Amino acid sequence: MVQVFKSRTTAFQITVFVLVVVVCILVLLLDAAHNWSCLALLTPVILWTDHFLTRIEVYENGDVWIRRGFTGTTKLHGILQLKYDSKKWKSQQILLHHTKGYCTVDPMDRKAFIAYMQKVNPMMEYIEK
Repeated sequence: MVQVFKSRTTAFQITVFVLVVVVCILVLLLDAAHNWSCLALLTPVILWTDHFLTRIEVYENGDVWIRRGFTGTTKLHGILQLKYDSKKWKSQQILLHHTKGYCTVDPMDRKAFIAYMQKVNPMMEYIEK
């Protein structure tokens, strides 16, 4: 069984505003003689879409998979330590140490993510600052 957690994303209002601005710029650039300049605007839009499609999957054996929209999957096997710094005001990301290194995740519901990780991985060391 897999527990899926959504990643935190930018607010919907900001997203709509940025998309409207990008569409206006694209319309202006399409009227220009050189249409190749529009390709430079597509890369941030694709990466932003990729960020919105990111989800964190926690399996019953304690493995964590971070599935991204277009850029692939990161598989974290053997989670040894979970660090959470709740005193940071801007970025309260969770640092996961696994057998091959470390990775940061930013789930929308941090408390549920930490509780589920402790449930499926009881030998994991949990550090909260």
